Amino acid sequence: MVSRNRNAKRGIEPIVAAILLIVITVVAAVLLYMWFSGYLTATTGRVSSMSSPEEFQVVAVSLSATNGLNAYIQNTGSTTITITDVYILNSTTVCNVTIPETMIPPGQTAPITSSVSNINELTPSGPISCVIVPGTSYLVKFVTAEGTQYAVSVVASS
Repeated sequence: MVSRNRNAKRGIEPIVAAILLIVITVVAAVLLYMWFSGYLTATTGRVSSMSSPEEFQVVAVSLSATNGLNAYIQNTGSTTITITDVYILNSTTVCNVTIPETMIPPGQTAPITSSVSNINELTPSGPISCVIVPGTSYLVKFVTAEGTQYAVSVVASS
């Protein structure tokens, strides 16, 4: 008969193994919580520090073949906006209106004006004079420095 030494090949007791597994799980959960907590705090901090979206509306706009573009922009948001580009579009042409950058503080209204000579058609060969035809419907698009766009439809007068 073979004699066995009970202490020679003993593993850990089942209760000790269960306690070790619980401790390892709790430590892993705490580490994950700390990692996610730091990550989410940093992410939400960055999102809250971003500026609020730009909000504005076109109060009035007129387009004339003789007087050019006249518009009034109202800033309805809580941040200052800067109008950098104005485009005049119809089914056949895209025209760019040369204007100085216009900064509009929150709650304020500012005029945007341009003569006909400052309205140029965007073509692959370069800008040429854009012809505003009275009675034609145009889409006037205002673009801010942040890329926010507002478009309004207007019929050109003579």
